[in-house]
Amino acid sequence: MRRLQRLILGGLLLGVCACEHEYVEYETGYKGRARVNPWLAAETFARKYGYEVESLAAWRAPRPADAVWLVPASILNNESFIRRIETWVHAGGHLVVLVEHAAADTNDWRSSEPEFSLAKPLLGMLQRMGVEVDENTATHSKTTSAETILFEGGEFKVETKSHATVKARGSKPGVFASVPVRSGRVSVVMDARPLRNRWIADNQHAEFLLALIEASRNRGAVVFVRGAGLSFWGLAGRHLWPVLCGMAVLLGWWLWKNLSRFGPLEAEVPPAAAPGYDHHLEALGNFYWRLDRAAALVSPLREQLLERAQRMCPRSARMDEDFLLALATRSGLPRERVWRALAEPVPADTLTATRTIADLQVLLKVLA
Repeated sequence: MRRLQRLILGGLLLGVCACEHEYVEYETGYKGRARVNPWLAAETFARKYGYEVESLAAWRAPRPADAVWLVPASILNNESFIRRIETWVHAGGHLVVLVEHAAADTNDWRSSEPEFSLAKPLLGMLQRMGVEVDENTATHSKTTSAETILFEGGEFKVETKSHATVKARGSKPGVFASVPVRSGRVSVVMDARPLRNRWIADNQHAEFLLALIEASRNRGAVVFVRGAGLSFWGLAGRHLWPVLCGMAVLLGWWLWKNLSRFGPLEAEVPPAAAPGYDHHLEALGNFYWRLDRAAALVSPLREQLLERAQRMCPRSARMDEDFLLALATRSGLPRERVWRALAEPVPADTLTATRTIADLQVLLKVLA
C-alpha cells in the first residue's frame, strides 16, 4: 500500500515538473504612505532642500506663513475656497493648480483617461489673473504633449500629456502657464504626473518642482493638498468652540442632576429591622378561618384553660362560687367575654375569633 502511494506521488511530481509555466509580474503600486499620498516623494524632496513642508488631507484656508500651495483643481470648486485663496495670492502666495492626474485616488499604474473638470469659480479666478484654459480641446480625442517647459529663464526636460491647453495672455497655449499676480503668482500645470511619486525622478521633473517652489517671493511653508474633506465637528471646533464648551457644561450639569452615579453621595441607610411575624400570623389565621372557622385554634386553648382552672379552684376554696365569675375576677375581663371565650361554639367572624383567642391567652397567663 505504501509502495502504491509513493508511486502515485512520484507520478504527480513528474507531471508537475513536466508542465510548462511562465512567471508574469504586474506592478500594482506603492505600499504604505506612498500609496495614499501621491506627493510623498515631492514632499521629501522639498524637505531635503530645507523647506518647511505640510501635507493636508482636508482643506483649510491658506495662512500668511504659507509660501507655496500645490492644489488639485478639483478641490477649488466653490466661491468660499476661491475667495480665500485669491486673497492669499494677492498677499504674496504662489498657487500651483494641478489639473489632470491630480486626484489622490488616481492609480498611476492603470491606463485610464483622466476626468477634466474645472469649476466655474476656478475658471473665473484664473481669467481675472490672466490665465486662460481652453476647455474645448478637452472634449476632443486630441492631446497636447510637451517635452520641455520654459519657466523663470530655465528650460526643464519633462514628459507631459494633457487633453486641454492653458496659456497666459499674449502667449501660446501649452501644458503649463505661470503669471505674477500683484505680490504673488499663480501657475497652472495641466498634467500633474511629473510631480507624483512614480515620475518625479524621471527627466528633470524634480528640478521643475524646485523651480516652482523657488519662484515664490515668500519664504514659508510648502503645502501639498490631497483632499478637500470638510468635517462638521472640525468647523464647529474652530469657529463655535464657546458654544461647544457651554453645551458640555450644560450636559455635565444635567448628568450630575439626573443620574445617581454623578450626583452627591446618599446618606447612610441604617440596617432594616428584623422582619416581624405579623404577616405570617395573619396568613396562618386566614388559613384556619377558611378551614374550620378557627375551631382548630380555639379548641386546644379551651381544653388547656379548663384543665388549669379545675386544678386551681380546690386550692382556692371556691368550688361553690360561680366559675365564670372567678375567672373574670382573676383576669380582669368582663364576665360575658370570659363566657364567650369558654362556651361560644364557633366565632361569628374573624374579629370575634381574634378577640376570643386573645382572651383565652390572657386567661391562660393568669392561671399559669
